[in-house]
Amino acid sequence: MDYVGIGKKKTELDKDYIFGRWGPYQTLQAAFVFFHTWETGFQLLVGVFIAYRPGFQCATPYFDNISLSNDSSYVLYGKCQIKVFHNDTDGPKLDSVRECTSDYKYTLDKEKTIVTEFDLVCDNSNLAEFLQTLVMAGQLVGAVCASSLSDRVGRKTVHLCSNLLTLIFGISVAFAPNYTTLAILKFILGVLQQGMVMSAAVFTVELFPEKTRYLSKLTGSFMFTTGLVLMSAIAYLLRSYPWRYLQITLSCFSLLSLIQYWVQDESLKWLIANGKTKEIKRILRKVSKWNKLDYGELFANVNQKMNVSNMEKPLNAELQLRNNKTAISVEKYSILTILQNRSLLWITLLMGFVWITNTLTYFGLLLTATSLAGNHFFNFFLSACVEYISFILEVFMLYRFGRRTALMFFHCITGTSLALATLLNYFSDGDETLILLSVIATFAGKMSVTGSFSTLFLFTPELYPTNLRNVGIGICSTFSRIGAMISPFVGILASHVPWAPGTIFVSMCFIVIIIALYLPETRGMDLLQSLGEVKIWYAGNIGFRLKKGRKKNKSTPEILVHCDS
Repeated sequence: MDYVGIGKKKTELDKDYIFGRWGPYQTLQAAFVFFHTWETGFQLLVGVFIAYRPGFQCATPYFDNISLSNDSSYVLYGKCQIKVFHNDTDGPKLDSVRECTSDYKYTLDKEKTIVTEFDLVCDNSNLAEFLQTLVMAGQLVGAVCASSLSDRVGRKTVHLCSNLLTLIFGISVAFAPNYTTLAILKFILGVLQQGMVMSAAVFTVELFPEKTRYLSKLTGSFMFTTGLVLMSAIAYLLRSYPWRYLQITLSCFSLLSLIQYWVQDESLKWLIANGKTKEIKRILRKVSKWNKLDYGELFANVNQKMNVSNMEKPLNAELQLRNNKTAISVEKYSILTILQNRSLLWITLLMGFVWITNTLTYFGLLLTATSLAGNHFFNFFLSACVEYISFILEVFMLYRFGRRTALMFFHCITGTSLALATLLNYFSDGDETLILLSVIATFAGKMSVTGSFSTLFLFTPELYPTNLRNVGIGICSTFSRIGAMISPFVGILASHVPWAPGTIFVSMCFIVIIIALYLPETRGMDLLQSLGEVKIWYAGNIGFRLKKGRKKNKSTPEILVHCDS
């Protein structure tokens, strides 16, 4: 018999919520995951500071000082070339042009950034952007591998392993002796970063009750943005030290992974979907103790709402089958399930394009923030701060209108703002007022694309059943890495064709608005548990129509859970 909180009043259960009610247990679980959101932002975008490219020019070659410096000739040291002129009666004339024969002279100390330490300028200038592309490529691999693993071995296992390895490899980056080692470590960190992001996104969605589920993504996005603001402050405080100090400092935020095994529990919904009855009971006892709930009522509520097999065996089937040791069957899905299901495949392809648009636009704007006029620390700080405004709008949009409408709204604002910014910049012709207005419009676009990104992390997992939830968001994230890998080169494209990036962003944003009209609305619906539910729900909710999400039937909870046709 389980005695919980003897002498204390038990709190009435919320029958529609698998944990009975929100309490200290879920608060701790959510806080632990949200804290590590900072580390995902640090490892993803620390390159903005440690790979910052300062002003530079060819250093003065010692052996040329005498031969090139005389009364009749002089030398002009440019960024990547040395030009030798001689004085003529008609004025100075160019004698020769040669590559930098010695080192480079930077406006910062040699060891301050990766660019200055490894001389990633001139012919090697693309190698700095390539490091960021390798991080994004690692994310692509991580999205494929970690999402599938998370559905197979659990959210906690993937998140814990990714977090612990991020601590190890993140610190290792600071001791990279050469560019090749640095590149390999950056790729690995990209894989691990995505492992943390994918598992955490689904874990928090499955932790929150339906009525406040949107708050899980708002809180996650708020923490991510706060991490960027914090990173800019830490980078500024460490600006006088070599880049390796900043890398070590930011990596140490993963030190909590050393106690994560004992603090974080596995997702209860994943345990239920995979028949882990013993672990389910252990967590329910823990929940009942922390939240001051009656274990018997909590267990009965979980038993009523869902079943382990997603077929017809309730949770107490484990007790009934213990003697004859009959195995409980569990529905197992994989990426092949999506490929074989036309509705799931179509939704996945559409969401894939939406994710590509968001990552290309978001990272394209964020990574070029430090190239704006002024202090690059302050520019990045300001670019991160404007994201807070989007969270206020997102709360209103998600609560009042739903996921799909919020997605359309934010992409409309992004497209309009960036179109305006592109036009103002193109016709500015050096006018400071127009340039300032262009920057403001760009920040407005950055603000709104942040809102759409946050909405996607809530919307996407809701479109898939439990044992496909991580695979689904993983595939979409894999698509998005295409945009992410291209984004570091947006600045280079803008230097050659100033209007091109804005035009591309705007076009893709308005295509997303059209795509969103086809997607189903998930506001007010229970999380899908089985493939049978998906087939029935998709049949009546996808298409160019205005539909509400599936409503909960309180008299017969999870009535569709037994359907697997």
